[in-house]
Amino acid sequence: MRQDILQAIECWASRPTWFTSHPSDTTELKHAISNLRNLTPRPTRDELKAAIYERVKGLPAMLGTPRDIEKAADESATKIAMKL
Repeated sequence: MRQDILQAIECWASRPTWFTSHPSDTTELKHAISNLRNLTPRPTRDELKAAIYERVKGLPAMLGTPRDIEKAADESATKIAMKL
């Protein structure tokens, strides 16, 4: 697991609402994407999925938390990878 990816997404993936489209979560996601763009080499979708899942799997469940965290992490990784 690349520690630089975990550090880059920390601002967004440490939030228990990481999966929402709330404006504050969207802002932090943009910040995370900006951080990821600065990494060399750029992370792959699979690396992103692994890092996102590793970071969010232990977060407290909130109303609306996806039932399948791994699938949600995969969907987020795919969206992020397309923006890199």
